[in-house]
Amino acid sequence: MISMSLCIIGWGKTESNLRLLEEAKKRFGSVFFVPIDGIGIGLNEEFSISYRNSDILKFDAVFSRIPKKYYSYAYQLLSLFPKETYMPVKPISYLIAEERFFLLTVLRKRGVPTLNLHLARSSKAAYRIIEHANYPFIIRSPEKKTGIYVKKESEAKGIIDALTSINQPVLVEEHVNDMVSVFVAEPDILAALKKKSKEFDVVFGEGEMKKEKINKETEQLAIEAANAIEAQIVRVDISRNPEPRIVNIELNPSLVKASQISGVNLPEKIMEAVHNNYLLHKEKPMLIKFFEDAKSVVKDVLKSKQLL
Repeated sequence: MISMSLCIIGWGKTESNLRLLEEAKKRFGSVFFVPIDGIGIGLNEEFSISYRNSDILKFDAVFSRIPKKYYSYAYQLLSLFPKETYMPVKPISYLIAEERFFLLTVLRKRGVPTLNLHLARSSKAAYRIIEHANYPFIIRSPEKKTGIYVKKESEAKGIIDALTSINQPVLVEEHVNDMVSVFVAEPDILAALKKKSKEFDVVFGEGEMKKEKINKETEQLAIEAANAIEAQIVRVDISRNPEPRIVNIELNPSLVKASQISGVNLPEKIMEAVHNNYLLHKEKPMLIKFFEDAKSVVKDVLKSKQLL
């Protein structure tokens, strides 16, 4: 067992978090679970982050399992940790993933293909979008996950009017009918599940999951999406029709049921990845120092030979 201290920050001891804790204790010298709503932050002469009487800043690694409603706070909280603290999910990951339209925008800017999505903040702007949209599509508010399946213009305008009347932005997105959820623990793909739903909104609607085999292109896309938001442990939702494109990224996926369906012990594999990636993280500063020292030696030699 390596002498490494790990802090898991999450929302209560859910079944997924308890399984992660169990696996973490097999690998790390010290493991501590902290509920996010029990943390206190101090901005005095020095930063302080504490839970009860424990100093959270002392941990070598912090694995965050933070729910969506705390994403903005997660960014603020995690940004205060020293740069040498290893985090499989970086502070910037939460800032990017807080709002789905922004998430897909960032992915597009970084060369990762996504589904087509439009955002409007007035009925007039939304009307212009649907003039050029291909039916059927989904309309939803960013604050509401479940969307409404729309087959014609009159339906679309009625929903747009209802949302804008209560000052809600309008998301118009293409309809997804083939989606897989890919569990990533860098550098590996752990499992893939396909969602089958009786609802038209496959992305956020209720549905049954089954184990799915995916090709290398889809695997690579999941890795690229995770890297693009600087997160090593994520679930990436991908539409494969007509070609693989990102639909959403979940930073705090449920693991227990997914483990049962896939036949893969996801908490075990995730904690293995956290352990291994921490070791790589710890080696990097040593390697950087080695190359800087080597560069300095070469420079001194060249100076002595009057080559510089």
